[in-house]
Amino acid sequence: MPSIYERALGEGYQYLHPEIKRKFALSSEQAVASRAEGVMNEIWGGRIWMRPFLHLGGMKRLTFSERGQNIPFSLENYAYLNSCGQECMAWIRKFHFKRTRHFDATMVYSENQRKVIDYLGSDQDLVTSLDIDVMSNGGIKLVSGPLFINREQKTMELPSLFSAKATAKEWFNDEQNRFHIEVDVQNRYFGTIFGYKGTFTVQYYDFNGNLPSEVKPRKEKSLNLL
Repeated sequence: MPSIYERALGEGYQYLHPEIKRKFALSSEQAVASRAEGVMNEIWGGRIWMRPFLHLGGMKRLTFSERGQNIPFSLENYAYLNSCGQECMAWIRKFHFKRTRHFDATMVYSENQRKVIDYLGSDQDLVTSLDIDVMSNGGIKLVSGPLFINREQKTMELPSLFSAKATAKEWFNDEQNRFHIEVDVQNRYFGTIFGYKGTFTVQYYDFNGNLPSEVKPRKEKSLNLL
């Protein structure tokens, strides 16, 4: 079974660097997870008055208010079938400040939109579609679309004043034998909400379909953008 990213990129998937291909090729049939460990050289952004709102977002694993340099980082990816039988990829990101902070998501492929849909946070409260492209160095670039509030019966687009656009770039450096990542989340009016950049290595292991309890969202809502 092709992964949700293979389906979104189509023939373009073959142009990814082999290590990027492998990382984004996980599917539920394989029962293989990946674990990345590394360091964020810098985590920045968010004006002082934004910090209380970012802290509130941290309760739902949507954002975090801490900033710094050389912050230990880990990321776990699990491909699995959700309660509707749809192929998903869990992104469990952990930033190890004095207290561990999360920035989690569940991604699903939309047959209707032919895009990956990104459900954000532990309760899937926010949702966006992703445009995915191959970079000239064989890396992968993901850019979010309009941000929606996700409810059981409907989704509602957020006004641009409260919305954000995220750009994530990930590539592999052969000389360093490490992955690189850069993420920038911007609001049209207030600038950078947060961003980070760093490097990491990845290991793969069998999990035999036994997902850790934190992988699935606390509230798996109906996926209204599909």
